[in-house]
Amino acid sequence: MNHRFIKLLLLLIISVSALQSLADENQVTSPNFIVIVLDDFGWSSLSISMDNRFPNAKSDYYETPNINKILNRGIRFSNGYASSPVCSPTRYSIQFGKDPASLGRTRGLGPNRVDHDQVGIAQVLKAVNKNYQTAHFGKWHIDADPSQYGYDYHDGQTGNKEGGFDNSKNNRQWVGYASKDPKLVNQLTSRTVEFIRTSVAEKKPFFVQLSHYAVHSDIVYSENSFDRLSGQKKGVVHQDQGFAAMVYDLDKSIGGLLDVYDELNLNDNTYLMLVSDNGGMPVLPQQVNLGRPYKMGLNYPLLRGKWDLLEGGIRIPFAAMGPGVESNTQSDVPVITHDILPTIADLANAYDLKPDGINGVSIKKLFSNPKSQLHREPNFLIFHYPHYNRVGINEPHSAIREDEYKLIKFPISNRYLLFKITEDIGEERDLSNIFPDIVAKLDKKLSGFLESVNAEKPEDAYNWETVGKQGKERTKFFKRYDN
Repeated sequence: MNHRFIKLLLLLIISVSALQSLADENQVTSPNFIVIVLDDFGWSSLSISMDNRFPNAKSDYYETPNINKILNRGIRFSNGYASSPVCSPTRYSIQFGKDPASLGRTRGLGPNRVDHDQVGIAQVLKAVNKNYQTAHFGKWHIDADPSQYGYDYHDGQTGNKEGGFDNSKNNRQWVGYASKDPKLVNQLTSRTVEFIRTSVAEKKPFFVQLSHYAVHSDIVYSENSFDRLSGQKKGVVHQDQGFAAMVYDLDKSIGGLLDVYDELNLNDNTYLMLVSDNGGMPVLPQQVNLGRPYKMGLNYPLLRGKWDLLEGGIRIPFAAMGPGVESNTQSDVPVITHDILPTIADLANAYDLKPDGINGVSIKKLFSNPKSQLHREPNFLIFHYPHYNRVGINEPHSAIREDEYKLIKFPISNRYLLFKITEDIGEERDLSNIFPDIVAKLDKKLSGFLESVNAEKPEDAYNWETVGKQGKERTKFFKRYDN
């Protein structure tokens, strides 16, 4: 064997070793991601305020010590929004980084207009590093199998039923009942923990979305948590003991996940985000309200709740912690759940691999500088709910938020509501008659956007001819402002 051959062989061995070391380094340095999605959890349902400027905007009965830890250890977004006031559209938006109007899914019932041949979060991560292990546990509520979008481990096409929801038993649904594992909170957390431990042991970067069934109805709780609350004083806003126990069980399970996060020293390379799929229930039990004013809803000081585009229906707990995220910080910049995909892509150095056509933006810069601004194009948030819903406002409506103003449009009633939302989070003062120029400007942007994405119209909705009676004015909501 000549010296030249030996030299080439040594160079080859060194090169292979170097490439393997680089691969190992990428494997270790690629960040991990944990996304916790709560179900129907309201902005003011925590025992800590999502906005330091409104310290009393919190529950007067529920206890959430572990979710509070996430806020205290990281950043809270006081103006965090769900992409939709109902669950399925928001879950689509999280996966694909697009708003529901653009996707074609604005309600969880009726025809599904989504093109399911799209790229999701797990696929983006695998494109930048094939070693990523990915999982989704819990409520999926998308009409395609998770494996189609790159999930290695998942529960399949789950929905509300798998979490114990039974709409045929209304009395049981709202009265509540005890279970050893309410809403599967313990099972879901245990499987998430097992997935994380395995990924860490195998030195593989991971992404896991833990989508809880709580606190969607049915009201289910453990006996221990229910008994624990028996001697405690109920609040003025929150009074349901079973619901409070369900909140506590959910929070306790999140505490178990945080314990493992600390045990495995994940803070240096693992981002944890927490959001809700929409705002909380407006009242308990559910009411066929037709838009009538509530005396004081469960999302107070926000107005109304799930099913409506008032702040109670779309403003949500939204928080993050992890490497480079300053503890106990707050950003007042509006962010939304379809920002999650581009943010994860940015943090994983995969921003150039994000799908085309998304309208979420990366909020990474807010993690280190909460006062910085985001560049959106266009520079506003759109919400679209073109449906009649008798437990909500009961009339199709759309909304736009740009800077300090929010406009809600009711096309059937030919009515507009304008709020200076930075000062009036309870949407108490309609300014539409005072600032008609702002109404016209925002209406043009809202209508233009919906037209540009061929958004579903009220007459396209499945209940247009039944509940809507082909476009009749149905809501009682405007009495709040006419008086």
